[in-house]
Amino acid sequence: MLRILAIICLFGAGVVHLVITPYHYSHALAHGVFFGVLGIVQVVWAGAFWRWPTTALRVSGLALSGGVVVLWVLTQTVAIPFADQPEPIDWSLISSKVLELAGFITLMLGTNLAWQPIARASGVVLGVGVVMWGGGLGSAVLFPQYGHTSHDHAGHSHGDHDHGDHDHSVPSAYTGVDLSNETYDWQLPEGFPLPAVPEDNPMTEEKVELGRFLFYDQQLSANQTQSCASCHFQHLAFTDAKAQAVGSTGEVHPRNSQSLANVAYNATLTWANPNLTELERQILIPIFGEFPHELGVAGHEDEVLQRFIDDPMYQERFAQAFPDEADPITWSNLVKALSSFSRALISGNAPYDQYVYGGDKTALSLSAIRGLNLFLSEELECHHCHNGFNFTNSTRHRNTTFKDTPFENTGLYNIDGKGAYPRGNTGLHELTGDPGDMGRFRPPTLRNIELTGPYMHDGSIETLEDVIRFYEDGGRNITSGPNAGDGRLNPNKSGFVPGFVITDQERADVIEFLESLTDEQFITDPRFSDPFAVESEAHSP
Repeated sequence: MLRILAIICLFGAGVVHLVITPYHYSHALAHGVFFGVLGIVQVVWAGAFWRWPTTALRVSGLALSGGVVVLWVLTQTVAIPFADQPEPIDWSLISSKVLELAGFITLMLGTNLAWQPIARASGVVLGVGVVMWGGGLGSAVLFPQYGHTSHDHAGHSHGDHDHGDHDHSVPSAYTGVDLSNETYDWQLPEGFPLPAVPEDNPMTEEKVELGRFLFYDQQLSANQTQSCASCHFQHLAFTDAKAQAVGSTGEVHPRNSQSLANVAYNATLTWANPNLTELERQILIPIFGEFPHELGVAGHEDEVLQRFIDDPMYQERFAQAFPDEADPITWSNLVKALSSFSRALISGNAPYDQYVYGGDKTALSLSAIRGLNLFLSEELECHHCHNGFNFTNSTRHRNTTFKDTPFENTGLYNIDGKGAYPRGNTGLHELTGDPGDMGRFRPPTLRNIELTGPYMHDGSIETLEDVIRFYEDGGRNITSGPNAGDGRLNPNKSGFVPGFVITDQERADVIEFLESLTDEQFITDPRFSDPFAVESEAHSP
């Protein structure tokens, strides 16, 4: 009887691992391969032990069951081989670990219960778990970590801040160690890790403050009509409330301006480009990009830079930020300062944080708590793409070993019935050319989501309630016009957008939870405000 129970447990765990293999493969090849191989081995072991209940198979079964549990414990507490944070605890994790523990216990009960065999078996299990964990860390570097997005193609993505033919690159490499020249006081919220920072651009107070002035200065655009802040307003969590951004020349962008809140933690920095992972590279695009024009500096580089060279205030601030340079006012340093200010935009003091990290059980209403539970449920599936401290699985930080860079198709369009999205706005597909990447975009953070509408990559959904209803339907059915098509039937749609049924009260609860992610301190913090407005107020009669 114990043998049969052990067989059922290991077979069941193997089936669960095979079921979740496609999901993990889509996010990290190594992760998918691991779960696929593990599932096959567990299923094969169950069949073999059914026919040949030998001592060798019994010992291997102990290793397969207990060893995987030890591996899971290590990944939760020590390091994550294939992602920057532990997998969310869901049905697959609970069921597989319960089955493996039950299998381990039944196999142990079927052996001699003297302490020496138990000690040997426990040693085998612990050793197998540690070896698997170490092997995972070591072998993960041999596998692409983009899953289906690991294409080495050059390309541009209209409206995604991914353009520009000028070589204004600022070389940098992220590091997982402390930077000796870093003097900036992060003032990180509870539960937040240190952001990753390039070795050649350590954070300093002077550099961040210089970046703040540059961020709000319209001199940075060729025609002096816009600044970075023109598309990123602090009171809107550094978005602009427009469906699609508008550049300094009046050109409308195909995509929605993303929030800059916690941009330091983004694994990738645009809606659909897995290659833009450093702010020092991404910031070049709105400055110099031409397709579309944003600040429109391309062709006016010397003219724009001269404005800052001639400004006594900037002469002083650049000298303070880059004290070891004789001529510090350069495009390279300007980009470094803007990148430093952008990294400083940390948001993590919303009512949700006060409730979870601060221990204030009055910070969330009963409705918001119910909404949080729904958000984390398998029925709604929200947490699969919006998890962790930053509410997105596209997250990295200074302790990240291997980053995950997911892109998902949510069924927003299906123009031709075969998965097509509007031309010029097809997501990851624009870079890879892979039909399976059609309509795949990066899951954004949900922090301050109440303030960052309209929503989706093209701003085509107006309100949070509309967003919830969209996911309830499992996609969007457009019945007329040039984009007509049933996105619910999009063949590339993520398996996490199946649709669901909730009541009006439950929908209101989810919305109230999402509104609890609004950080009032962040959107009013004087460290991130317009310095020119402060100066104007100081000089007003």
